[in-house]
This record gives sequence, structure tokens and C-alpha cells, in this order.
Amino acid sequence: MNQRRVLNMTLNRRDFLKKASLGAAVMAGSGFLVGCNTTNVTPPAATPDKWDMETDVVVVGAGNGGLSAGAAAAEEGKKVIICEISGFIGGGSIYSGGGLHTWGTKTWEEYKAHTEDLHDPVLAKTYVETFRQTYIPWLQKIGIPITPAGGDRGYLKDYTMGSGEQGYLRQKAYFDALQKFIEGKGGQILTNTRVRQLVIDENGAVNGVYAQKKGENPIFIKAGAVVLAAGGFQANKGLTAQYIGSYGDTVRNMGTPYNTGSGMLMAQGVGALTGGSFSTFSGTLIGISPNRQTEENPEEYEKARSGDPQTLPGIGNGRPPAPGWVSFLFPEDTTGILVNLQGKRFMDETSPIDAKYPRVPQTIIKQKRGMALMIADQAIFDKNKSSDAILKMNESQGVKVIKGNTLDELATKLQDAYGVYKGTLIKTINDYNTAVGNGTAAQLDVPRVGGHFKVAAGPFYAFPTGVAIYHTFGGLIINEKAQVLDLQRQPIANLYAAPPTAAMFREPYAGGIASAGTFGYIAGKVIAKGSV
Repeated sequence: MNQRRVLNMTLNRRDFLKKASLGAAVMAGSGFLVGCNTTNVTPPAATPDKWDMETDVVVVGAGNGGLSAGAAAAEEGKKVIICEISGFIGGGSIYSGGGLHTWGTKTWEEYKAHTEDLHDPVLAKTYVETFRQTYIPWLQKIGIPITPAGGDRGYLKDYTMGSGEQGYLRQKAYFDALQKFIEGKGGQILTNTRVRQLVIDENGAVNGVYAQKKGENPIFIKAGAVVLAAGGFQANKGLTAQYIGSYGDTVRNMGTPYNTGSGMLMAQGVGALTGGSFSTFSGTLIGISPNRQTEENPEEYEKARSGDPQTLPGIGNGRPPAPGWVSFLFPEDTTGILVNLQGKRFMDETSPIDAKYPRVPQTIIKQKRGMALMIADQAIFDKNKSSDAILKMNESQGVKVIKGNTLDELATKLQDAYGVYKGTLIKTINDYNTAVGNGTAAQLDVPRVGGHFKVAAGPFYAFPTGVAIYHTFGGLIINEKAQVLDLQRQPIANLYAAPPTAAMFREPYAGGIASAGTFGYIAGKVIAKGSV
């Protein structure tokens, strides 16, 4: 590429950013809430005549990625300001399972085998090696409480937050310790403060953020570097429909109501490249409830977060968990079957490949109406000790669990309730039972390689299951230094990001909280001293 073309590209980008920032200033002045829950790119703001605050590093988001970035930079003597839209730190991680894991993989070779070489090789190698060799020892060194999970498979082979506290108190202990460390180094955490736009100078370089504390006037914060750790986009129905597929808008958000893709959209406004696996995600199976979610309503969410920190009552309303007849985590635990509304099985629920976490929810969302029916008979129901309690919880939230004394009665009720193809469903289950009985289940058109339990002894149960997402996989493209890349895959000066704002995974999952923290840590150290 000749020098004139490079110069023209640079000037065109600067001209674009200058015009974008002028338009943004008009919108900001009119009180327009830029980037709240939109699919539109958020244009940058122009440098103000006067800054309200100045710092070395601004971090957007106070989840594990943001707090790890802030702590890593503050440890090196950098002045840090963290802006968190919620009134509480921790993001959705505060009431997650609390795992810090790479799905139990200890080496790059193990990681590649588990993820089937589907993850970006540079980022994935950086992730697993930094997590093991540097990030976990660093957390321990600075006094952040983590504990071996003590299990023998998957995420249970790694670490959990806290020191054995009850309920969500272990996650709280972890995040409280990070906050204490940051503030002890002179850092500030501004809660109830939403970053609305990135700010650029006359050359198009990022030099701060435009933010607003709830109930107060907006402010400009000047910074030498900005780290975007604002979560994914699962709370933004426009983006889930756009990227996840025909039924993407049916997913429920497992996380904060602020997972709207705002960090990604702001970075796109300054020319950032996006990529990764927008169509896949990590999530769970839930009952399809007509109730509105707590996590979709900021007011209700903040109220739940202010409740008993051990249990956070009401935080999961609107997405009650599915029974364990089909395990979305460990396919070897599956006993029941899944059928779609056409009455057919559509995947091997027990395959170590097809049902590897989180491919079960990824496959369900592609079915008609983004749902499936989990089928069990009384023997399967009884085998799962939590069946009764979970079904009662779901029914209390309006989930229509269908029960029939005979297979024909179940199929008739499902036809009436959901439009299920009755004849096809009965044939599917009878053919499945026959194959299990004669040992040919692995040769079915939709195979069943394990969990050979017949669905034959009434009464029968059908549970309508949908999908809740807690980690979207598509996002900003970053390099191994957590620098956000532009359309020519060159680093955008002063701009960094951590997953899930940044793209990391494809299909198999390998630890969202850990990847956020690892790349947040990398960003903080690179900003402070140029390397980890």
C-alpha cells in the first residue's frame, strides 16, 4: 500500500470521527440517552474545552474484568477511575456460580483439545497460560480470596470466589477485596455512573469518556487510556435478534440489565473491528415464564441487589431453572430427552461433542420459537431428586408444565398447549424406546450414545425450556495485549477491552469470569508498564 493511500485513509478516518463527534455533541446537548439499548453505533464526543476530572486510566464497568484492570493498573501507581452504571459492583458475577476456571484445562494443549481448536489461537493461548501462570497467583498475592472448587470435572476442577462463605457472600467477599485494594491504592469507583460516549481528540485518538452519574449533570473525564469492561449484549433484544438468529429475541438475560452491548457500540463509533462468534453464547436452560424478569428492569434489579447479600431474593425472577433431566453442563448426567414443537428429537442430548457445554442451549435457540420440550417419565422424574421442587418453583412463576398419565394424553395436552405435532411426538418416543430396548439407540437418525433410559413408565412430564444467556461470544476484536483493533487490525490508541465486551470464545465455553479478569489484568499491566 503506497504512502498516499495510507495518508488518505488516515485523513478520512479523522474526518469521519470529527463529524461523528460533532453529531454526538448535538445529541448529548439535547439530553438524548446515547447507547442505552440500541443497535446503533455510538458516535464519540469531541474533546471539551474543559475537563471535569483527569486520570491515567478510566475503566468502564466494575465486574471482574473492570476491577481486575483497575487493580492491575493501580498496583503500578496509575491513577484509576472506574465507572459503574449500577449502584453495586460485581456485575452479574456477584450472583453467578462464582467459578474462576478454564473448564479445568491446565495447559494450552488441554485447552485446544477441549475447545476443538475453535477459539482464536493467539487469544486463547494467552488466556489459559496467563490465567494459570500469572493471574491466579496475582490474585492470591494481593489478598483476593479464592478457593479450589474441589471437584473432578469441568469448572469444578478450578477455583471459586471467596473463602467458603455461604450463598452469594463468597462472591461479595471477592469483589469487596478487589474494591478495597483499588481504593487502597488511590483508585476511585464511581457507582451509578454511566459512560455514554468515548471522547476523541482532533486526531481521532481516544482521550477520555463522557459520563453521567444518576441524577447529576454529565461530566468529561480525561484519561490516558480507557478500558471497556461493560459486559455483553444479551439484554439488548435488538442485538440478540440481529446476531443470534430468528428467535434471538426470545432469550432471557442472565446478568445485569446493563448488558446492552454499550461498550462494543461505543468502540465501533471510533472505528473498532468486531468479530468472533456472534451466533453462539454461553447460557443455561430455564422454564418459559410469562413473568417479566428482574434482570430486564433496572429499578427492580437495583432493588434486588440491595436485598440480603447472601441470597439476593428475587434476582432470578422470570428465569426459573430447568430440571436436570437433560443436563446442559454435563451430558453424561442426562436421562430425559428433548423434542421440538414438531415433535422430533433434534440433537444427541448425551454426545460429548454435540452436547458439550453450552451447545444444548445454543441448539435449542435455533428451534421453532427458540424453545424445546424436556420429556421425562416417572422413573426419570424420581431419579432426579430435585424434580418436584424445581417444577413447583416453575409453576409458581407461570411456567406451563404438562403432565399426562399416558403418552397419548401427554401428546394431546402438548398439542393443545403448544401446537406440538402429536403423531410425530408419539412416534419419536416409541421409536426411541424401541431403540433403547434393543441396544440400537446410537443408530437412530438422531443418535443417542449414552443415557439409555426409556421414557415409558407413566405418568409423563413435559417441561417447556427456553434459554438464558450470561455470556455473548461476539464482540470487539482485541490482540494479546487487550488492545482494541481497528478495521485494518491495528491497535486503536489508548483503547482496551476485556471479554465479553471483547470477542473470546466460539461454541465451547471456557470460563467467562476468568477470561474477563485475565484480559482486564493484561490491559491494566500493559497500560501501566507496556507488558504483563
